Amino acid sequence: MKVLRWTAAPRVAVASVLAAAAAPGLGSVPAAIIAAREPGLQDRSRVPTHDDLLVRVEERAPGFGGMFIGSDGRLAVYLLDTTQLPAARSAIEAVFGPNLVPAAGVRALQGQYAVSQLKAWTERAGAVLKMPGVTMVDLDEAKNRVAIGIAERARTRAVEQELLSLGVPRKAVVIEVTGPIKPVNP
Repeated sequence: MKVLRWTAAPRVAVASVLAAAAAPGLGSVPAAIIAAREPGLQDRSRVPTHDDLLVRVEERAPGFGGMFIGSDGRLAVYLLDTTQLPAARSAIEAVFGPNLVPAAGVRALQGQYAVSQLKAWTERAGAVLKMPGVTMVDLDEAKNRVAIGIAERARTRAVEQELLSLGVPRKAVVIEVTGPIKPVNP
């Protein structure tokens, strides 16, 4: 389960653009076209996740660590080597289409982790969702980290211990108090 808060806005902005482009009949680029132009898609009946598409960018631009729309309106791109911004932009456009890059342009940010590492750790860290008080696990592109939400600060130590047993580096994780999840009445 993901909990979206204001800190997730950059990811939501990018995800919304991608969803519109990938949803059949809703955007300018049908999902079948996106899938057809991407090499290596084995199961055409499965729509790739946003994180899968990010890994495809990294396959074309090694060291790519994620992206988000910054407060300046530019696409901020995490890279292990910031001099690779032109290659990353090209890879982003190849995977997501040229309309993803805003008119304000693109800027490079120094990343610490490649998106494939973050995706693998996010998947492993998903096991903490079974723990009491854990509200979300997500690959946080705006921070180049794995984000874990907890209902209260007192859960931090238990989550850290579980991450250690799962082989997820603590430095790659941001643990945030999100408060408890409250169901919405229809």
